[in-house]
Amino acid sequence: MRILSSLFTRYSFCFSAWITYTALFTTCAYAEQAAFSIYGKTTSMNQLLEAEQSRFYRIEKEKYNLVSSVAEQAFLDKFWEKEGAKKKIAPANAKELYLSSKVKIDSKEVREVLSKYENHPRLKELSPKDKEQVIRQQLQARGEQEVLQTILQTARQNGTLVVNYPEPEEPVVEFTITKSDPVRYGPEPDQTSPLKGGCAGESCPITLVEISEMECPFCARALPTTKRVMEKYAGKIRWIVRDFPLSHHQRARPAAIAARCAGEQNKFWHMFEMMFENQRSLSDTDITGYAKSLNLDMKNFATCIGSPERYNKMIDANIASATEAGVTGTPAFFINGVLLSGAQPYEEFERIIEKQLKKQTGS
Repeated sequence: MRILSSLFTRYSFCFSAWITYTALFTTCAYAEQAAFSIYGKTTSMNQLLEAEQSRFYRIEKEKYNLVSSVAEQAFLDKFWEKEGAKKKIAPANAKELYLSSKVKIDSKEVREVLSKYENHPRLKELSPKDKEQVIRQQLQARGEQEVLQTILQTARQNGTLVVNYPEPEEPVVEFTITKSDPVRYGPEPDQTSPLKGGCAGESCPITLVEISEMECPFCARALPTTKRVMEKYAGKIRWIVRDFPLSHHQRARPAAIAARCAGEQNKFWHMFEMMFENQRSLSDTDITGYAKSLNLDMKNFATCIGSPERYNKMIDANIASATEAGVTGTPAFFINGVLLSGAQPYEEFERIIEKQLKKQTGS
């Protein structure tokens, strides 16, 4: 059922400007050549690359993605042609037959997903039969996409599909993790200590830093995916959250302070999730209610909320460090310093994490 965690998610992010960041970028053959001159002062390509690393990376990545996309579609066209030739049927029929044999939708799974999403805005007005049909169609589409990805992955591994165009290296941002950063080692909010037999602190091969804020809808939509990542890589990963309240979200900063105050009673992650689940209800009264439901010591919580100076300084420091890293919107994730912006699908997290793990093992 976890494959449906982003079933109705738009892969986007809350923003106030475009994201850029400072990091290493691949060298350019024309690095020392002049890019432009202003009043006789020349800016070299090397200087321009350094100043606009993120934008140049995105351009190169888009070119790579375009080449890969065209190559993958061409491969699949040939694949269906070959499958059709084997069975002496048209490629389109071969594709339909192949996918139907690989994707089987279990009624139990449909019911489980339906029970989770039946009140979703896109479903709640539908009849029970139509709801089930929508879920079944979504599961079918997701299953077929996974089959296609498996075909392409196998083709890349056995060399029948080779993309020769070079993939650009993601720039890397370094973060210094401090004692004030809330750390989590698993998918559950109470897993704030290293798991049995798992990594701890700097020994973790993967560090996931989330730049987030409580009123950002895309941050809330990213939460199930992040928890799935934590479940898959439990024992190898630590998850850190840093506040980045956007100026147009008036309740984002008070909510961030409330989570920090809850953290004083070892309930940061519980409050973090509770406020995302109730994003449209973040008034002082609402937050007090959440604190009570978490059985916090309300006197200590109220004292903390009433003296926000310390956490305001911490939040400002988080904003400054994220801004220095080039972040201007939420959510932004840094996986061992590699940026992943927006509420991205699980597969994008997995891709970067697997790449980082292979780097460390040298495989």
